Amino acid sequence: MNGNRSRLAGLMVLVAIGLALGVSADAASPDSRDRLYRNSKLDGFQLTQVALLPVVAVAENLGAERLVERAWVDLYGEAGTEWMPADAVRARLAQVSGEPGNLAAEVDGQVWQRGEVEPEVAARLARLLGVDALLSVRIDRWEIADGGRGMVELSAVLTGADGARLWSISGLAGCGVPSGSRDLNFSTDLSWFRDPRLEPRCLSEAKLSGALRNLLIRWEGSLPEASPYAHEAASAHFVRTYLD
Repeated sequence: MNGNRSRLAGLMVLVAIGLALGVSADAASPDSRDRLYRNSKLDGFQLTQVALLPVVAVAENLGAERLVERAWVDLYGEAGTEWMPADAVRARLAQVSGEPGNLAAEVDGQVWQRGEVEPEVAARLARLLGVDALLSVRIDRWEIADGGRGMVELSAVLTGADGARLWSISGLAGCGVPSGSRDLNFSTDLSWFRDPRLEPRCLSEAKLSGALRNLLIRWEGSLPEASPYAHEAASAHFVRTYLD
């Protein structure tokens, strides 16, 4: 019960950020802005236990990695799939990290380089963790760009216990007033707006959180097991605004 309340609280915090920044939600069907793959093996196959591997950022950013891990489980944790959180995976890998090759480092390196673990490693991890599948997530972009706009790009790969790629998606989303907006480029006296790099750090973090939320809600309809609750939450709590 406490875990459910914690996840709900986390979700509501990011919903509030979305409302404050005008985050939108496109949670319908696969979006042309995303690169999506779905293996026919998924048809009629119920995923019940999936391990979320520790998220990896191309440009290392521990805060971003942990935020993506929490947001993924918070948003998708009620879709009929039991997620093993990344922290639980870390703890299990740490128990075997003394083995030749250091399994934790091997997993991290493969996700960083390939966006997913190799089939042989995936099969070994599935046995070790006792799950049906593994999800690898890599942060390909996490920055304030385009005149102060938060930009987030992710790639996610679902690998079965036999090492086969079952599903994958990658895409980019943004949050904030787009480049070229009068509100962004001019102050009230029509002088040029100050350098967006001088914005308070908390505002930049809120924009990045909003961009992440935009992307994950847009992907909800493309998940192997998509639940209707997120569609309802999106329409009830988010308003349409600028979205990449």
